[in-house]
Amino acid sequence: MPTAIEETLAIINSPDSKLRDISPIIYRLDDDLLGDIKRFRYLDQTCCASGTIRNWLMTEYGDKWHMQTDQQDDSMLFALVRNPHERWWSGVRSWMNNLPYYSWWENEQLMEKFFPHFNRFTTSQSQILDQVKVDHFIKVDSDLDERFSNFCRKHRLLQFGRLKKYKNHRHVDPKVKAMEDKGRTQFEKWLRKNRKWHDKLEEFLAPDYRYWDKVSGQA
Repeated sequence: MPTAIEETLAIINSPDSKLRDISPIIYRLDDDLLGDIKRFRYLDQTCCASGTIRNWLMTEYGDKWHMQTDQQDDSMLFALVRNPHERWWSGVRSWMNNLPYYSWWENEQLMEKFFPHFNRFTTSQSQILDQVKVDHFIKVDSDLDERFSNFCRKHRLLQFGRLKKYKNHRHVDPKVKAMEDKGRTQFEKWLRKNRKWHDKLEEFLAPDYRYWDKVSGQA
């Protein structure tokens, strides 16, 4: 009888796995919206305040938005961009929940096959952004709420009140946080001793700084 870890590894290694899919996910407004409502699209990226923006969509536009499945909508497209290293480490913490308390970085087969892109949470931003034409980039940091409010006012998007920041359950669960903290500490220590993998991560994230440079100076 395989263990939970063995079953998870089998899923990860399956040739049918979609964990590493990098297809852009774009949300658009429905065609039957009434009134003078500005049309736009949003390019969703994991670990880039995606839960916050989807919560904004639900709050302001109800159920009048969905995933774009064709190329017929060419309305304004915006995307959020986060510091590349900060975002990737956030994604790694999420990835750890697939293999809790398992030192996956010591699994040579797994590392050789996938590192540093294990799943959608550990993509690089450029892997997705390079595929689409984005009209506006917005920086993700502690001032996102005010910055996004200004963006909505400028482009006549709906937003009433302060932007509500969404927190994933794993961010507030003390047991999950303890597991992630321990895993990150151990993994960072391992990376410092294994420069091959450290350098591979730096090479992987380097193209993301083309996009971060576009937004890093945003007030």
